[in-house]
Amino acid sequence: MSPPSGGLSPHTVRGYVSDARSLLEHAAQRGASGPGELTAPVLRSWLAGQHSAGASRATLARRGAAARSFTAFAYRRGWLATDPGTALGTPKVRRALPHVLRQGEIADVLASSAADIQQPPPDRTPAEAAIALRDAAVLELLYATGIRVSELCGLDTRALDLGRRTVRVFGKGGQGAHRPGGPARDPRR
Repeated sequence: MSPPSGGLSPHTVRGYVSDARSLLEHAAQRGASGPGELTAPVLRSWLAGQHSAGASRATLARRGAAARSFTAFAYRRGWLATDPGTALGTPKVRRALPHVLRQGEIADVLASSAADIQQPPPDRTPAEAAIALRDAAVLELLYATGIRVSELCGLDTRALDLGRRTVRVFGKGGQGAHRPGGPARDPRR
């Protein structure tokens, strides 16, 4: 099964495919001979089994979404007479705010990183120096812009606008946005 990605991240698509495969295996264990025999009780028992196995609320929400997406896909293809996924509820996912470093804490981290670059150990190799410089740039960019780590990992030099001191990032759904680069320095200096 290879559904269109529809702007979803590769990780989301991989998760949905894995979830659909797991759902179909569960249905087969309950006697279904193909996707046409998926029913709301089969979907619910699959999710109940996931819950019993200790899946988190967020994981159950994603697996429920994968089941609904798959049954809608199967219904559009004519594999199902009705879409049993519409009978599934959407659980609320509790979201806790992440711990954020206080201003003094991040200042200490950035100062330590800068000191490591300005006064390197005498036995540091050029490769280690480059890694220390990269790590300092990563920390400063994450803090100054608030971008996600996944957005940072997707950057290349074409994303930087040194004249405007901005960086173009592509986040969830492929949406592009300019973020201020903060106190970043021109790496060519």
